[in-house]
Amino acid sequence: MTGPLSWPSLLKRGSYWAHSAAVPRNMVEEFAATLSQRKHAAVRIIRGKHCLTREELLDEFARALDFPQYFGGNWDALEDCLTDLEWLSAEAFVLIITNADQLLKKSPGDLKTLAGILAAVATHWASSEPPASFHCLFQCEPGSAEDLSHRLAEGGILPP
Repeated sequence: MTGPLSWPSLLKRGSYWAHSAAVPRNMVEEFAATLSQRKHAAVRIIRGKHCLTREELLDEFARALDFPQYFGGNWDALEDCLTDLEWLSAEAFVLIITNADQLLKKSPGDLKTLAGILAAVATHWASSEPPASFHCLFQCEPGSAEDLSHRLAEGGILPP
């Protein structure tokens, strides 16, 4: 995402699911509060600094999205829960991953797996009945923009 943060781009169905922003974390948190007041949007913040490994990432997603007790704590269970989300009852789902440059830093090989899951989830929601939008905003501090861009491209999340 270039330019100022824009809620329409994060609620629009049919647009690409992944966005990045090199802005201070507090700006994204304020943006999330504003965004959650729009159009029945379910906005959740995933703390990237708490997602250094696959296990930590799965725990953080479960915490942020209030996954049901039956969440199995593995990749398949993550995809299953993200394609359900009935407990959130929304027309748009937005995951804001703060400090995303830290995401899976100790498990870099898992970034492509996560990218595949998130892309599949976005496709699922776009073709669901009724359709819903699913977007992820990957935030980093301004000084980490290059590192984040490289990692997101390497993981197949954003083009190089």
